[in-house]
Amino acid sequence: AVVSTQSTGAVDKMKQQQKGVRRTVRPMDFTSEKYDLGNTTLNDLWNICPDNLAACQDSNRNFTPETYKFFEECIEQLEPDSGVEKQYYLTNDTAFVWRSLRLLAQQSIPYFQHIQNTKNLTLTDNLQNIVTIIGKEYKKDNGMECN
Repeated sequence: AVVSTQSTGAVDKMKQQQKGVRRTVRPMDFTSEKYDLGNTTLNDLWNICPDNLAACQDSNRNFTPETYKFFEECIEQLEPDSGVEKQYYLTNDTAFVWRSLRLLAQQSIPYFQHIQNTKNLTLTDNLQNIVTIIGKEYKKDNGMECN
């Protein structure tokens, strides 16, 4: 095997340069209220709240939308007098279907029983049925007129 002298020379030069560089690692002080992680951005993020677990569980950190608000536009599209053609329904968008199923799995598990009872329908048709049910339930609960 032939080794080029240029590559070995470059490696030797890098090793010599690295010998002169020393990194100092400071031990973490777990007794203080503030932590120094070695980076100002990480320090700022880590030290925002004294109890990080409580900050994560705070109700202000819940970014999941309410079921009806998420499906509101879709419910309006599925109404017969909306004038939206079937090909333009949100339920035909695969990303919307995926987000919908994730939301339903997180907040409204009973709707999956409806999918199991109608196995012969496509996922889009099942989601349209579920969205219609959600709309009817919301209107019923809020005293609105239900078709």
